[in-house]
Amino acid sequence: MEQMTNTADIDTYNTAINIIGGLKDFNVIYKAIESDFSLSDSLKGLINERNEFHLRTEKSRTRIEREVRKAFLQFKNEDHQTLIQGIFTERVPLQDKELALVWQFSLSNRLFREITAMVFIKTYYSGRTIISKDDITAYLKEFLRQNPSLQINWSESTINTISTKYLNLMSKLEFLSPGRIKAFKHIRPSSEAQVLFLYFAKLLSPNASNILANELLPVSFIPSEEVQSRFKKLSLRGLFNMNFNGVALNIELSHGYKGICDALYQ
Repeated sequence: MEQMTNTADIDTYNTAINIIGGLKDFNVIYKAIESDFSLSDSLKGLINERNEFHLRTEKSRTRIEREVRKAFLQFKNEDHQTLIQGIFTERVPLQDKELALVWQFSLSNRLFREITAMVFIKTYYSGRTIISKDDITAYLKEFLRQNPSLQINWSESTINTISTKYLNLMSKLEFLSPGRIKAFKHIRPSSEAQVLFLYFAKLLSPNASNILANELLPVSFIPSEEVQSRFKKLSLRGLFNMNFNGVALNIELSHGYKGICDALYQ
C-alpha cells in the first residue's frame, strides 16, 4: 500500500491513459484493487505471479503493476485509502464501482479528469448520441496550442493513441458501447454513488465547501441544472449538511470516511 504524499503526479499531464485503456480484461482491475487490501493476497501476486492480466513478459507485468498502483492505489491521506478500501471490498454494486474508478482516476490523473470534463461530459449532455476519436484529438491539439508554456511535445501518433485508449477505457467501464462506433449509454448515478462523489470531491478540495466550484463536479455525471435539487434530496438522509445562499452550494460531510460504505449500502 502506498500513500500519496506528493501531488506532482496529479498536477502533471502524462499518458497513463494509454496503458490503463489498453488493458484487455478490465474486470481484473477490481480484483487487483481488492487484492492490495487483502491479508492473503497482493497486487504483485495477482499481476506478477498469477499473471491474471495475461501479459507476456516480466517487463510488461512490472509496468502494469506500477501504472495500476499509480492510477488507483495511491492515496492523498488515510481517509482516501479508507474510502477506496470500503468501495472495493464491501458489497458495492458494480455500476457504482465503475463510477468510483472514474473518480479515483480523475483524482490521480489530470489529463483523464480534463478530457472527461471538457470532452466526454460536454458531448454527452449536448444531446449527441455518439463520441468519436476526433472529438478528443481536436481538444488535445487545441489544448496544446493554447498552452505552449507546458512544453508538452506529444506527436500526432501519441495524441491519436490517447484518444483511442480513452474511448476504450470508457467503453470497458460501460459508459460507451463497444465496437467501432462509440455510442453513449445512459448514465445516472445511484443515490449512494452521488453521496460517494461528495467524498471524492472533498479529497480534491479539502478546504472548500462550495461544491459548485469543485473541479471534480463536471465528472459527477449530474446535469448542472439538477445539482442543487439532487443534493437537497440526499441531504435529507442525514449523511451531509447542505446550505445554499444563492451563489454557493456549501456541503459539509456529517459522516466520516470510515464506514461510509456500510452506512450507504447496508
